Amino acid sequence: MRRHRPAVEGKRRLAAVLLLVLLLGVPRAGMAQDISAEPQFATLVADTMFIDGPSLLVAEGNVEALFGTTRLRARRIRYDRSSEQIAIDGPLVLYDGSDVLILADQAELSQDFERGLIRSARVVFDEQLQIAAGSVERLGPRFTEMTNVVASSCEICADRPTPLWEIRARRVVHDDAEQQVYFEGAQFRLFGLPVAYIPRLRVPDPRLERATGFLGPRFTLDTGHGVGLRTPYFIVLGTNRDLTLTPFIATQGTRAQEFRYRQAFATGMLELGGLVARDSIRPGTTRGMAYAEGQFALGRGYALSFNLIQPTDRQVLEDYGRAEPRLTSDITIERIRRDERIRLQLLQFRSLRLGDVNATLPNQVGQAVIERRFDMPGLGGVSTVRLEAHTHRRRQATGIALPPPLPGMGPGPRPGAVGRLSLDLDWRRDAVLPGGVLGALGVHMGLDHVRLSETGGAFPTQQTRLTPNLMGELRWPLVRGADASGATHLIEPVAQVIWSRDRVIGLPQETSRMPELDEGNLFTYDRFAGRDAREAGLRANLGVSWTRHDPDGWSSTLTLGRILRTRDLGQFSVDTPLAGRNSHWLVSGSFDTVDGLTLSNRSLFTSDMRLERTAFELDWTTERYAISTSYLRIRSNPFEDRAASASEWSFDGERQIDDQWSARVGWRYDLAQQRAARASLGLNYENECLRVSMEVERQFASATSPTPQTSLGLNIDILGIGGNPSRARRACGAL
Repeated sequence: MRRHRPAVEGKRRLAAVLLLVLLLGVPRAGMAQDISAEPQFATLVADTMFIDGPSLLVAEGNVEALFGTTRLRARRIRYDRSSEQIAIDGPLVLYDGSDVLILADQAELSQDFERGLIRSARVVFDEQLQIAAGSVERLGPRFTEMTNVVASSCEICADRPTPLWEIRARRVVHDDAEQQVYFEGAQFRLFGLPVAYIPRLRVPDPRLERATGFLGPRFTLDTGHGVGLRTPYFIVLGTNRDLTLTPFIATQGTRAQEFRYRQAFATGMLELGGLVARDSIRPGTTRGMAYAEGQFALGRGYALSFNLIQPTDRQVLEDYGRAEPRLTSDITIERIRRDERIRLQLLQFRSLRLGDVNATLPNQVGQAVIERRFDMPGLGGVSTVRLEAHTHRRRQATGIALPPPLPGMGPGPRPGAVGRLSLDLDWRRDAVLPGGVLGALGVHMGLDHVRLSETGGAFPTQQTRLTPNLMGELRWPLVRGADASGATHLIEPVAQVIWSRDRVIGLPQETSRMPELDEGNLFTYDRFAGRDAREAGLRANLGVSWTRHDPDGWSSTLTLGRILRTRDLGQFSVDTPLAGRNSHWLVSGSFDTVDGLTLSNRSLFTSDMRLERTAFELDWTTERYAISTSYLRIRSNPFEDRAASASEWSFDGERQIDDQWSARVGWRYDLAQQRAARASLGLNYENECLRVSMEVERQFASATSPTPQTSLGLNIDILGIGGNPSRARRACGAL
């Protein structure tokens, strides 16, 4: 029988809050208390609140209760102090921390909200995975048991009541400490149709980023393996270690096992992986590959990195979707500071091209570099000191002559091993001259000592070379302010004169076999990539650039340049753009807009304006699509091991069709041989709970593979379950 029912409004809510604090927060007499623990208090606000009897508190209308990190909103709450139970009439919303949300019609809970029964409930984990249950029983702060369950991360609306995927189960237990969800008698459905029955199923809740279990499978169809299935299994070995095992089974007899081990350390990371396979491509042969990658801090600014890879044969990587024309393994110790660079590196190159013989290639390389920059006392300007030690060797000496023999380069067999020690001393000082002209003076000295073995008498066994250079440079930047259209212009002519001795010492070129002429090396001392060759003679590097900035946000650049020499020393192959007394004309330009469109081109013309080499690239990126296309044309050059002229066109594009669908297409076409090199077509679908990716790719015969291959890939990812977050949800009424 009710004794009193006062209305609580406005300022009287404070009295209700204090009243519940006294009822719930004050410890009972005779109960053992931990005096070191801070007491937790419940807070209650409501439109109406009254006391019914000696131990019953009733709150009605817009009720909110808080206890620790738990927050409850309901229509009506009844708290019985004698039984320490709370009866809640819904609709109710229970926030368990910031990641778990429970919606229900009715509940009976303990005063700390950690135990009790919730009826007709829906549990939402991290705004992704939803579980609808006939009843939810909280068994404590760790476990929650649910019955008659339907689980999905798909949005369910009146016009689409059936989710794309769902899991129906007789019983579900959620372990909050381990962040795992256990299903009993689970039935997996797609589009409302049962596709699998699993007696016991465990999945991580969306808050857990790393958990042991199966990852999304990948279905493939290709000419080498037939229909195949990859099912990665992820194993958590600790907070800083994991292992992924990926068995691969295909209909044409392929049985493969891929693995990847990762471990994080306080000073770096390590990754080990590989593949072991038996297939019908090479019957009766065990094939595979292994790799190791790592990065570690060694102290005092030094860092160790390594990338090692070793396949059993040339085609195993391409047969298993990891095609590379050349593999590079390296171990590097490096320190980079503001004015210093130190690097020690061991490298091994392995060519996968069918015509290459790795035993005769200089594929074992070791090098050390120390480089420091400092201000020159007395003279001013900046000086650089660079010391480099380099060695490389081939397992088998070759008698093939250098093609074609260059004057002073010594035709004959390539040496079996080369060792070189190089010292570079450089000084440069810039100054502003009258009229806004920028001037610079520079001195460069290169000293090389080279030792050779197994030369067949074509080269001396050791050679010392001194290459001095004197440089003078003038730049005259001319700026024009905004014209009638509001655009600004910058024109900058540059003239750089370099003197060096007219002496070319015949040494084998191994690291400088592909000298280029572009905007990056037009104004440099030489165009050789390595120190095994140095550019000589008196020469002038000339160029002019024009840049335009438009007020609408787009800009364009144009560069024109050329190298003039007093004598042709024959230090460059006749088929390169640097050969002769005068180099080819370099013409390059670019165009950029605020809409994401970028155009760039670099071309080389002969003196009679015949196009020799060109590279064109277009990139256009917007919110709905992305396009990237390029065209390349380059003449043959035996000295660069390019037996035939190359001409190629490539295209890659992606289009966002709507919020869920996107498509992509790509191809590479060899215009010189008039045949396709690669073609691919892909289609993606993704909503808030499912991601499907399909791709068809055709790889035509190439330098690394004599036979064409066609592959079809299909990936299906269930979103909203641990470590695989779903997309932002769309309201049911949104278009």
